[in-house]
Amino acid sequence: GSTESEVEEGAIPLYDDLLALDLEEMTLQNTLGKVNKSSNNSKVQGFDLIVAADVLVYFGSISSLLATFAQLSLPGATLVFSCERATEEEAPLGWRLLSSGRFAHTKKHALDAGFQAGWKLVEYKEIVPRMERGEEVQGHLFTFVLNEKDGDEL
Repeated sequence: GSTESEVEEGAIPLYDDLLALDLEEMTLQNTLGKVNKSSNNSKVQGFDLIVAADVLVYFGSISSLLATFAQLSLPGATLVFSCERATEEEAPLGWRLLSSGRFAHTKKHALDAGFQAGWKLVEYKEIVPRMERGEEVQGHLFTFVLNEKDGDEL
């Protein structure tokens, strides 16, 4: 990858700030506070894009996490995440711990968690997020958009 100093002159940056945080410790205060301290822009009120690739596999229920993402996001924000796939039969709670130490989630659990937090599904794909011991790991890729705060559907 290239650093900021290596980016071609005149290139349009893809983002204003990149923030790496422990997801279990994310709050409005510590997350937006860190962004505002590092930002050259005016005070940030929330995020317009959150991407979590191969991250939610470290959480059982993702309900509170998706609710936190919604609290940190601006109306109309996009949330993209992947997780490993489980069936309803394999995971009656909506998630299950695999022998790899990672969690797999059902499509229903991810959708219910997203809808409950105010997200609207705009795209879903069954994917292979990675290989493990030469075998394809079955996964999901979700793209949600946060509903407008006044309750209007997007």
